[in-house]
Amino acid sequence: MQNLPTAEIYEKEFRYFPWGILVKQIEDIVLTKAPSDGTVLDLMCGTGYSLAELHKKRIDLVLTGVDLEPEFIQYAKAHYRGIDFVVADAFEWQPPGKYNVVLCMAGVHHLQYEKQEPFIKKISKLITDDGLAIVADPYIDDYKDEGERKIASAKLGYEYLIATIQNDAPEEIVEAAIGISRNDVLGIEYKSSLKRMKLVFEKYFATADLHKTWPNHDSEYGDYYFVLRNPTIT
Repeated sequence: MQNLPTAEIYEKEFRYFPWGILVKQIEDIVLTKAPSDGTVLDLMCGTGYSLAELHKKRIDLVLTGVDLEPEFIQYAKAHYRGIDFVVADAFEWQPPGKYNVVLCMAGVHHLQYEKQEPFIKKISKLITDDGLAIVADPYIDDYKDEGERKIASAKLGYEYLIATIQNDAPEEIVEAAIGISRNDVLGIEYKSSLKRMKLVFEKYFATADLHKTWPNHDSEYGDYYFVLRNPTIT
């Protein structure tokens, strides 16, 4: 297990973390925009929760989930039928073709900083000409050095913990929220700032529409997703 919660706790997080709002919005976009019998790829899919929600409402979609964590994929295969789940490193994995929709939700920050831009470039090559990618992550305030990065990470973690407690989360979910700060501040995970990542998305996609789901006040930090179209590199 790579500094991750158990599969059971991971599934519960969608109900109590602010992140659940974002996931629901992305599901609605895919349900609306994916063509009939379209293909959807979820990179770093976790336990397959989002793909399972899509499968409930769009049985026509051909769904594939890729994740490095065997426990998560084992859980997904046991609980969610009709979806192709693969144990693989999403950064290294080579797909059999292109997809109408490519998703990556809360995945990029698990990659070391030097791998994040190459991964976005890879995603840009995985969508069909008329397809789209949706990449979502929690972002921290922009920073100039390692000290500022740690402070920005601590700020995000604190606000996430408060929001989770306000959602009446059970103790195991609160504990998971506390772990976010530890992983981010100590550099076990690699959250970036919105400003830095926006430049990367705009480098590889001609269309990069930004959406924020949390918090609902003005801030740099928070949960954001980009709807990406028209890759600039083929």
